[in-house]
Amino acid sequence: MLALVNPVYDCLFRLAQPDSLQKEEEVDCLVLQLHRVGDQLEKMNSQLMVELFSLLRDGFLLQEGLSSLAQLLLLEIIEFRAAGWKMTDAAHKYYYSEVTE
Repeated sequence: MLALVNPVYDCLFRLAQPDSLQKEEEVDCLVLQLHRVGDQLEKMNSQLMVELFSLLRDGFLLQEGLSSLAQLLLLEIIEFRAAGWKMTDAAHKYYYSEVTE
């Protein structure tokens, strides 16, 4: 996995750029990959994860024109990481209750 850490981060940083955050498909891809390997990547290089999430927070808070879905996905992954890469029951209910009902 160590050999793949920097190339994976490169891809994630590309998906965290303002033009990519305007595209729901790219935000969805970014969030999906962070759900899958974010915890492992952070253990391998925590500084790059800090930088990546700084971009994501800035995009969520400052970027105009993000769709509601993109905003929701970004907020969810920010909270997911803040909770130690785990989904709390409350967060799961908040983000996914409409999907399952």
